[in-house]
Amino acid sequence: MKDLLKKSIATIVSENINTATIFRKHNIDFTFHGNMLLSKACEEKNIKLKNIVTELNSVNQNLYYLKDYNSWKLDFLIDFLINIHHEYKEDNILFLKDYGNKVANIYASEYKELKEVNKLIQEVTDSILEHMKNEESTLFPYVKKLIDAKNKNLQIDIKNSPLNDPIDSLEDEHEEVGKTFNKISQLTNNYYIPKDACISFKVLYLKLQQFEEELYKHIHIENNILFPKAKKLERYLLKQQDPYLN
Repeated sequence: MKDLLKKSIATIVSENINTATIFRKHNIDFTFHGNMLLSKACEEKNIKLKNIVTELNSVNQNLYYLKDYNSWKLDFLIDFLINIHHEYKEDNILFLKDYGNKVANIYASEYKELKEVNKLIQEVTDSILEHMKNEESTLFPYVKKLIDAKNKNLQIDIKNSPLNDPIDSLEDEHEEVGKTFNKISQLTNNYYIPKDACISFKVLYLKLQQFEEELYKHIHIENNILFPKAKKLERYLLKQQDPYLN
């Protein structure tokens, strides 16, 4: 228990992604404000610390390598984000945009919130696509250059490094996307499916909920694992080039 109390929420999830389920259950944000200590988060949510520690300790600690993102090499982690997470989002965004329009057109007169839900779906999915495009064209290639420089003992040029102000913008975009999905969740009463809903209505809400959960894991991996490690690698290389650099 003492070990958990000394760690931030993001660190706990980074060390064992299985704990994300516990934090999601208690509506504790591990993605955007994961630097908060567990005790502080429990205090804010009025949750008994002892209870959540028991739940966290009960989570299977035998973490398979394929889920132990914190132990992966950065280049492998980037390939995983592109080939798995980005591909998943691209495939499902088209689905969400289509079904968002379809369900709103049929049920918006009966369920007033659907018009706003669909509007948010269309906006946030376009934003996510643009965001992923920027990562794949600028940030990820730069981090791979850093990895190559370390492996081959090469000099690096940090002019216009995307790990400075641009990465802050990416983190801000992450937070805006999170706020939008939080609003969608509120509008849908946490994706509550009416008893008389048709298959399209049910599928839309189930897919939205699944997409949100995967999105938060994706953003957690970037904000709390990839970005900090990339910044650390860049600082290390700069120090190698200039030993007197603070």
